[in-house]
Amino acid sequence: MAGRPRALDLDTALPVTLRLFWERGYSGQTLDQLAAALGVTKPTLCRTLGDKDAIFVAALDEYHQTYIAPAEEYLAQANTLREGLQGFFAVFVARIVDDDLPPGCFMGDTAAATGFDAGSIAETLQTLLGRLASIVHQHIETAIDNGELTSTASSLPVLQFVLGQISALSAISRSDPTQAQLDDVVEYMLNGLPWAGADSTPPG
Repeated sequence: MAGRPRALDLDTALPVTLRLFWERGYSGQTLDQLAAALGVTKPTLCRTLGDKDAIFVAALDEYHQTYIAPAEEYLAQANTLREGLQGFFAVFVARIVDDDLPPGCFMGDTAAATGFDAGSIAETLQTLLGRLASIVHQHIETAIDNGELTSTASSLPVLQFVLGQISALSAISRSDPTQAQLDDVVEYMLNGLPWAGADSTPPG
């Protein structure tokens, strides 16, 4: 008599699923390949996580929790915007210099890809990217109100600049940069913001 089908352990499955989609993209993975990589049957995979779109959404959520939420947390806990952004970008740098991870930004690369204009994947991207933008925007406005950024600064262009640096770091990650090179890039990025004056920059 055949044994019971192997159950899917989400704590183990989601990081594997994320990595496979991160390396190969949505179209580069089939349900059969995912199930084989996880050591379960396709029916077990779909019964646990749903169809391919639902599994991809779960991978996006896993990426956010692992690689984006910690950066958001730095902003939430920091006393100043500069301190928060230093920790914020340090999270992305740590991901880039981790040789065990694929290059690029899974969430950003997915958002830039074609074919996700509607449906659950598009909705998830909109929610996650919107959350990130909202958190950064809130702290930028606070920095303007508190005088950390110049009072003539407009929060929206500053937000667009900061978010653009995430994309820039993602692009740089494909050239195998060193930790020191990335730290220098982040410092240039931070210095490009409209700080109210030299006194807002903490000593080295």
